[in-house]
Amino acid sequence: MIKVLPGHIANMIAAGEVVQRPASVVKELMENALDAGASNIHVIIRDAGRTLIQVIDDGCGMSPEDAKTAFQRHATSKISEIEHLSSIQTLGFRGEALASICSVAEVTLRTKEHNAETGYEVKFAESSLQAESEAATPNGCNFIVRNLFYNIPARRKFLKKDTTEFRQISQEFSRIALTSPQVAFRLTHNDNDIYYLNPAPLKKRIQDIAGKEIIKELVEISVDTSIVKISGYIGKPGDARKTSGNQYFFVNNRYFRSPWFHKAVLKGYQGLIPEGYIPSYFIFFETDPHKIDVNIHPSKTEIKFEEDFAIYDFLTSATRESLGKNSFMPSIDFDMDGAPEIPKANTGKYVPPPKINYDPLFNPFKEESSINPFDNNPFESDDLNNNNSFVHNILSNGIRKSHIKDYPVFSEPGEPHTTVLQAGGKYIVTTIKSGLLIINIRRAKERILYERYLGKLNVGSALSQQSLFPQEALVSRTTMDIMRDNEESLKKMGFDITLLEDSVMINGLPEGFSDNAGSLPAIIDNLTQELSEENQNLEKINKEKLAMSLASTGTSGKMEPLNSLEAATLVDSLFACKEPTYTPKGKKCFTILDIEEVENKLF
Repeated sequence: MIKVLPGHIANMIAAGEVVQRPASVVKELMENALDAGASNIHVIIRDAGRTLIQVIDDGCGMSPEDAKTAFQRHATSKISEIEHLSSIQTLGFRGEALASICSVAEVTLRTKEHNAETGYEVKFAESSLQAESEAATPNGCNFIVRNLFYNIPARRKFLKKDTTEFRQISQEFSRIALTSPQVAFRLTHNDNDIYYLNPAPLKKRIQDIAGKEIIKELVEISVDTSIVKISGYIGKPGDARKTSGNQYFFVNNRYFRSPWFHKAVLKGYQGLIPEGYIPSYFIFFETDPHKIDVNIHPSKTEIKFEEDFAIYDFLTSATRESLGKNSFMPSIDFDMDGAPEIPKANTGKYVPPPKINYDPLFNPFKEESSINPFDNNPFESDDLNNNNSFVHNILSNGIRKSHIKDYPVFSEPGEPHTTVLQAGGKYIVTTIKSGLLIINIRRAKERILYERYLGKLNVGSALSQQSLFPQEALVSRTTMDIMRDNEESLKKMGFDITLLEDSVMINGLPEGFSDNAGSLPAIIDNLTQELSEENQNLEKINKEKLAMSLASTGTSGKMEPLNSLEAATLVDSLFACKEPTYTPKGKKCFTILDIEEVENKLF
């Protein structure tokens, strides 16, 4: 019953681990080029890797015999003894990459050693040598991979659309390019140069990869211990985003993922960034290769550290130290407005006690006019009707029915009908018969915007309102790719934008969005999050979810303070909603403190 699998079938099964998508091929071939000592690497892609993946390098090259042997399983030049496994410093070492690739694609290799007179060409398909001959080719290697997964239709069918697959290729290219800033890299897709990276210092390489706007965000991180040396750059707390994208760990110039060390970095930012936000970081570890295991994952993206708990503490401390050196840690400011005056040390002079100015003749019960200020109190109206019994109760206790109509988003000319107070820029406090009404401003806006957008989407009317002064915002390449893929859908949603080379010109935003320059990064960040791989096609998202996404994006970022009129209008607009009690995500928009509760808390 038990049989040994034929070699080509075993190779195809192994390819499932090594070659998951076109980006996997790019990663393996680029790593081999670096191991070969290349100083120039050119990656050529066509149709997001489905049709062509070509990697050209000027490394050491191979002899004709090595060119044929390299495609056999477990053929490698990196290790020869079991002891070598505990001190691996090369990127590729297991000898599975080329064997796996040629089992699921048609592969041509042209190679030439530096001291050879001519080069050599071999062609492989379905794990077997199809042809070989001498060839005129430059020094180094030229791998040409065509028709990926041509013999596994099911695997090819489940590849995602070209923009998604090429984004994965771009990410793998970026990770490898960051490890070797001294090497020139070039990435070409469908005859268009995406990256053209000359040798440069690390910070310049980061700028070339992540975009111009990243430089102003970064501060240096550095610590040197007997266990590990940590260096690189981390982002300023104010530039943290909800979306991931510029988070990189490298050990001995090898990219890896680590949720454990990611937590260590976030711990260093504790108290400096909101919950759910992620800072940018480009962190490089240098450690003894005997103290790490790089062979615990098929794609070599996970690494086991012998002393990971100690490194966790070092990383947290280094992060805090870097932020502290650059004055991002919280400090006590004794010069802020409204702070009490602290007397200097006793010099022997008399220091008089503080005086309180008051009017001894003031009578709080004396009426200053014959007009009763409560005659027109909107909270006394009895002419109220509402289908929602709870909202009817709130309205009958405090909100005038005549106020309830479809206001412009949060402002309406006229006089506020009741006094409202703002607490901490986050809450509105006003009185009703039964006590105090406390409204969460951000959640109230989210509910109002949700119902406005849903109504407009249902009738198909435009959402956009033009900005008086168009503004430009720098974005990363990843963000630009996502927005370019969804440009038409974004315009239907009300975003009047022009995509430039590395920035976005914002001419108009959906009604209710803040066009304040400080809010634009948060708006773009939230859009990118909504347009992630799971929600690529906006047109397929139902209207309720789309309205919810818009409302959430519209209320993200720093909230501008409201004046009295805007605060009163927001209260009226909230209770004009069909469901004012909760946000679209189910969080409470307001709460009521009755008189007894106030008395218990205060007296």
